[in-house]
Amino acid sequence: MKLRGLLTLAMAAQVVVTAAALLASYAVAGPGFGMAQIAALIASAAVAALLVHLCNRAIERSEDKRAATQSTELARARSDSAQMMQAVIKTALDAFIQIDDSGAVLEWSFQAEALTGWTREEALGADVVDLIVAEPLRAAFRQRMARLVPELSDTPSGLRFELALIHRNGDQILAEASSTVLRLGERAVINTFVRDITQKRAAEEQLVQSQKMEAVGQLTGGIAHEFNNMLTVITGTIEILADAVRDNPPLATITKLISEAADRGAALTSSLLSFARKQALQPAEIDVNELLEELAKLLLATFDKKIEIVTRLDRNVWLAYADRGQLSSALLNLAINARDAMLDGGRLTLTTRNVVFGVREAVAVGAGYAGDYVEIEIADTGTGIPQAILERIFDPFFSTKDVGKGTGLGLSMVFGFVKQSGGGIKVASEEGRGTIFTLYLPKAEASALRPTGYDDRKIVGGRETVLCVEDDRDVRQYVTVQLEGLGYKVIPAANATEALAIAAEGTPFDLLFTDIVMAGGMNGRELAEQMVAARPSLRVLFTSGYAYDSLHAQGRATMGAPLLRKPYRKAELARMLRRCLDTAVDSAGDAIPTPYSVQADVEAFLRKQAAEDNGTTRPRK
Repeated sequence: MKLRGLLTLAMAAQVVVTAAALLASYAVAGPGFGMAQIAALIASAAVAALLVHLCNRAIERSEDKRAATQSTELARARSDSAQMMQAVIKTALDAFIQIDDSGAVLEWSFQAEALTGWTREEALGADVVDLIVAEPLRAAFRQRMARLVPELSDTPSGLRFELALIHRNGDQILAEASSTVLRLGERAVINTFVRDITQKRAAEEQLVQSQKMEAVGQLTGGIAHEFNNMLTVITGTIEILADAVRDNPPLATITKLISEAADRGAALTSSLLSFARKQALQPAEIDVNELLEELAKLLLATFDKKIEIVTRLDRNVWLAYADRGQLSSALLNLAINARDAMLDGGRLTLTTRNVVFGVREAVAVGAGYAGDYVEIEIADTGTGIPQAILERIFDPFFSTKDVGKGTGLGLSMVFGFVKQSGGGIKVASEEGRGTIFTLYLPKAEASALRPTGYDDRKIVGGRETVLCVEDDRDVRQYVTVQLEGLGYKVIPAANATEALAIAAEGTPFDLLFTDIVMAGGMNGRELAEQMVAARPSLRVLFTSGYAYDSLHAQGRATMGAPLLRKPYRKAELARMLRRCLDTAVDSAGDAIPTPYSVQADVEAFLRKQAAEDNGTTRPRK
């Protein structure tokens, strides 16, 4: 019964008892105030005292019950809160560490065990600094902790900071910590959630590095494009001058010097485009073991005998899909760098193996996608690379070699080639212990080997009509002269708009020779797509000094159209023109096989047949 009802009942009972006592005294003694009335009042007072006592007992029992209920509920709430807190700590992604103001561990979650390698039993009661801080940093860390409690007391929301921890096995961990302080009388308890951000920071640094390299690559590629336009004119016109002064030795020597300088300039721009990942690659299936065996033979013949060449080639390694020439150049470059790091001798180890990457592994090495890769490892026992410059080794023109002993483009070329091939690269180095470069190239899925043979033919011209589209005036004039010198009729156009106007007029021409990167609203690839759509049998030859989108963004109509990379010589121009014009096509524009695509195989087959015929007709002895 509730307290209010109990009191109401007690008051009613008291009124009834008092009235009954007065009526009884009146009936016995009559009217007036005498002993009977006094007895009635005493009886009423006794009943009232009894009722008060009973009410007090009831109230006390009710209060005791309520207090017990409240205590039980409070204990249950505290238990639920503690269980909930423990559940939060146990299920949190971050490690939870609780310490007192002296640094002794009070709580150590399962995640803290995984993060640090120390079990909860080992950690409880121990000094947290001794567990997770490297020996040289402990004194400074304790000073920082002494200032941490006052700082947290002044900051109710807590503090967030980064710190370097050390795993039980000695590995360094970059962590982010969030700490709050709890005051328990004179005692302070510090609660800290710790998150491992080592991989996150590495990914952020890799992204920044990638963005930096991409920005530098864009600038480098643009510069190389402009240089290639100029070098195209220089390398072409110097051939004309060389022919004209052939009988004048002094002038012939000068033209030779100019030609060699132009070739060095072309090689430099090729290196820049390689770094910028904007070169035109010719990927094919490559047996990396065969390539490394050839490289090992070359290195054994040229390197100092103090350098030992060791090959560890997996005989079941997959075929890689990459540009063979560029891969050979990259491996040779890495081998030469290794030699330069082992002036007093050492060991150069060439290793191959198959690897299968998940998404995380592919991202870690900068590979293009998860999947199958061929790993090529080049390890030396040289001087190693200082950690201070390890992140800069792929930057263009960065070199630690003396002036005149390196351009600083070697590793840039390797980096660009591997990334453009859809692969990845990583480097590990320790001063005094050596360096390991590891290349990851995509596994070849289907054969893409190209027949060879036609490039060795002599220079041949023709009488066809060529529509030459080039936005650089000097290059356009040079190409016109060269084409006319080969016997072709030339229709020059400064941009895609002029070329389309010429085609719209019905002017006949046999081949479209166009630069890919041109000013204006339409590039050479788009121009070719539009023209081939209207003239399916039109032959197309692309040219570019910035061949980034020539092969990777071709449309279906011009798929397979060859590319002549700037700068080029007259002989290269002549061969590529005949390759395009001598390829027969049907009315739909589809190529019909010709000797230029199968000549090498046909000749080999005929020689084999002739040998077999001679063998079968020769009488036996």
